[in-house]
Amino acid sequence: MTENRTPRRIKSVGIAFDILKILRDEEGATVTEVSEAIDRSPGTTHTYLVTMEEKGYVRVEDGEYQVGLFALPLGEYVRATSRLYQIGKSEVDKLAQETGEAAHLVVESHGHEILLYEQFGHNAVGEDLYTQIKGYPRRNLHCSAASKAILAHIDESRRTEILNGYEFVARTPNTITDVGTLRAELERVRQNGYAINDEEQITGVRAVAAPIIHEDTIYGAISLSTPASRMQEDEFVNTAPERVLDVANVIEVNIQTP
Repeated sequence: MTENRTPRRIKSVGIAFDILKILRDEEGATVTEVSEAIDRSPGTTHTYLVTMEEKGYVRVEDGEYQVGLFALPLGEYVRATSRLYQIGKSEVDKLAQETGEAAHLVVESHGHEILLYEQFGHNAVGEDLYTQIKGYPRRNLHCSAASKAILAHIDESRRTEILNGYEFVARTPNTITDVGTLRAELERVRQNGYAINDEEQITGVRAVAAPIIHEDTIYGAISLSTPASRMQEDEFVNTAPERVLDVANVIEVNIQTP
């Protein structure tokens, strides 16, 4: 009889990735700052940093360590080989150009929202903010239109796994902050075919998103963001949903083409 064992893990590898996350989040840190964050001695921490620097994934300047340039091509490779990115990039560009607003292509990984690609139209707002956060996996599954579109259509067992112990952060007064309300919202998303973010993530910004699904597999979602002052109620509930649903459908059709 096969035992249900927890997979073995290499602690040092986990620590190395923790260090990269710290350097990214803090935009650089000293040996002392990193050692305190990972609860290791400065000597052990320095050994990690020197090894990672030697491999190109960490760089040091004036005694402060930062994420190295070798991380850049690695991330670009992951994105470039994504089928969703290959198919969806041009559609995101087109949506941003036609509307003048911000368009985003989003996926979910390990219970976090990952911004795969985005484009800004001539009237788009918040470009500086999105540029700052795009390299950060975020727990936005409860407040982002794109993430709610994804969460509503993943397998129920996976959804339950994500929501079990999920930390609801109130980003604005409109943010959903409990699992019951979120589940009711996700049911509306499934019924409507699209998701909305009514100033739930950023005050003053509304967004509409549609899931990208092929053969019962949820690939991600495409969303359109705009100032609430420009996206009035009729557009918010009619025009914008139709637009993102049309774009999602184009991507879905193209995904099934080899």
